[in-house]
Amino acid sequence: MKSLIKLALAALVTYAAWNAGNAWLNYIKLKDAVSEAAQFGTKLSDDDLRTKVVDIADQHGIAFNGEVNVRRANEHTLVDASYTEPVNILPWYAYPWTFDIHVDTMVLGGLK
Repeated sequence: MKSLIKLALAALVTYAAWNAGNAWLNYIKLKDAVSEAAQFGTKLSDDDLRTKVVDIADQHGIAFNGEVNVRRANEHTLVDASYTEPVNILPWYAYPWTFDIHVDTMVLGGLK
């Protein structure tokens, strides 16, 4: 009986780790794609870059909580956004995990 409880507990921990890992991996992929869009979108206006970031999130199946902030200052492109994804910690409980995306890319003078 004791080994059955240990096995069930190990299965629950594995389940939670698997789901949290997948959510984190999706976050990393989205952040990388947004960073790439900001890095190579120097010729886009702020509104066009914002639209591109929202399109990238749609491709990843993610909807942002609020507005996507795009601004440029001192040869930097800054993108800020956040989204909440329910992560199944237990089969009967999903934790609402909020992911914040902050991308700061530097634009070199010769590449504009």
